[in-house]
Amino acid sequence: MCPCDIHKNFFAEGCYDCKLEYAELKGFNQPDDQGLGQGKTSNKSRTKREYKEFSEQRAKKLYEELLIQFLRTKSMDENEAASRARQIIRKQCAIRGIEVWNWLKVSD
Repeated sequence: MCPCDIHKNFFAEGCYDCKLEYAELKGFNQPDDQGLGQGKTSNKSRTKREYKEFSEQRAKKLYEELLIQFLRTKSMDENEAASRARQIIRKQCAIRGIEVWNWLKVSD
């Protein structure tokens, strides 16, 4: 087996040595045998991740919990904690493809 010298703790999809090492581990002759190369998609890209419903009510509850958690750490002030909490909720909206609510659009 020829382990990749660069990516020691994970397989990088763009690295030929990683693909070759993975193919050898799986018992394939070439890294392209199971669609690891061009033309075919891996299982990761075919399966769409299912997320729980993220309503505005849940978002507000999460905002409250995050704000309290950030303020308890005493490592940031109230404005920074609020900004960080809004940022996390906006990220959750982006992951789910939900339009951001007006109360999250406050500039940080």
